[in-house]
Amino acid sequence: MKTRVVPCLLLLLSLLGSAGSAWAQASWRDLPPEERREMRQQMREHWQQDRNMRREEGPRRWQEVPPEDRRRLRDEMREQGRGQGDHQRRDGRGGRHD
Repeated sequence: MKTRVVPCLLLLLSLLGSAGSAWAQASWRDLPPEERREMRQQMREHWQQDRNMRREEGPRRWQEVPPEDRRRLRDEMREQGRGQGDHQRRDGRGGRHD
């Protein structure tokens, strides 16, 4: 009896969680237009701050890797790709390209 109750309870909880998240995602549409405008403005400001922080971080990590190491890694990745997808062309259509 217990073995049937636990899976049913888990299923019920997961369904309720899914419905709750779907309802929460649509709740912004219920806001008045002025509050939606304010929320959009706050998001724009947040994204701008995020962009500024990324600019201040400096170079990307891959740029910190010496060129010879980057070249070696790139060659290794190409070799791995050849071993996995010999039958697929670069344009993604598949087929042989002898």
